Amino acid sequence: MQNVTIIFKKTMKMSDLIDADYRLLYLLSRLNISLGFGEKSVDTVCKENDFDTNCFLFLANFQSNKSIIDVEATFESLPLRPLLRYLKSSHSYFLEKRLPNIRRKLELVFSDADRGLQQAVLDFFDNYTNEVYEHMQYEDEVVFPYVYSLMEESCKEPYSINIFEERHNDIEGKMNDLKQILMKYVSGSKDQMLMVNILTELYMSEEELEAHTFIEDSLVIPRVKRIEKERTQK
Repeated sequence: MQNVTIIFKKTMKMSDLIDADYRLLYLLSRLNISLGFGEKSVDTVCKENDFDTNCFLFLANFQSNKSIIDVEATFESLPLRPLLRYLKSSHSYFLEKRLPNIRRKLELVFSDADRGLQQAVLDFFDNYTNEVYEHMQYEDEVVFPYVYSLMEESCKEPYSINIFEERHNDIEGKMNDLKQILMKYVSGSKDQMLMVNILTELYMSEEELEAHTFIEDSLVIPRVKRIEKERTQK
């Protein structure tokens, strides 16, 4: 899908924003923003859901307009807390919704003749899910609390964001491996449309995880390093 060529603004209707890029429905889901917002503006909907409007617009524009916004400069102007909340909510979204939904579909798409391959695929997917869980649990339980304490100047833990940076491994690669296995070795003859749906969801998940990783690695980590430096100089 081509990048959207408009910059989203707080005064536009939330429904118009979704019309411009339907993939932003998933952003609403991650932030637990319900549908049914009628003619309300982006700003009104964000305020009603206690989420910073400028952070929401950054995330929406980052997803849809990366080629026409200055990502780094825009990020630097924003409060960090709402974006950490977004990252943590995204973890719940992947672990509780996206990945379980893909697994349910994988249980249905194989023909009786492919039961051996189905078990191999499910085992692969389960191992991948466990890796993602451990990856995101570490961030939720160690990294994010550290960053919050750092911002509050109450940090007493002998930790550094460099530790996180060094262990922050790729979690998108195996999603591509699974896509290749399904496309090349599973006919989809039992339910071709279901197979197409699974592959579409895998492609979308891979894109979402890449964006998620970019925000953590290229935006959050450098910002936290600067906060650490400021704290040590006091």
